[in-house]
Amino acid sequence: MIKAYIDCNILLDWLLDREPFSSYSAKIIELTETKKILGLVSPLTLANTYYIISKELNKKIADEFIIDSLRIFSVPGISLKNIKEAVLNKFKDFEDDVHSAIAAENNVDFLITRNKKDFKNDRFKVLDAEEFLRIIERK
Repeated sequence: MIKAYIDCNILLDWLLDREPFSSYSAKIIELTETKKILGLVSPLTLANTYYIISKELNKKIADEFIIDSLRIFSVPGISLKNIKEAVLNKFKDFEDDVHSAIAAENNVDFLITRNKKDFKNDRFKVLDAEEFLRIIERK
């Protein structure tokens, strides 16, 4: 099964219906929910998404998002090793480095994000949602 690490912006596109990205994000969520792919999100992603949704929409929707996410996604932990690796990477953004370290440790095939330039590595492919769906459709 394809393992895909899903970045916060993909979840926000879906939850906030941000066009033109929301339809691609919704399809990725559907593929995860129907177990056609294994979608991973980190606790950091859940926390950041919760915060934004509670501010942009409301706390009740944010609470429901967390409950649904725990059912839909695999949620790997954040380890001390991930934090150390992120510090040593010295990319632009520490948080993105943490995501990259978690994705690598969990042997994902893809990291799906709208901020592709923020993830530089050779351990997995970094794609936006539309690119990822094109690859999935070919399989």
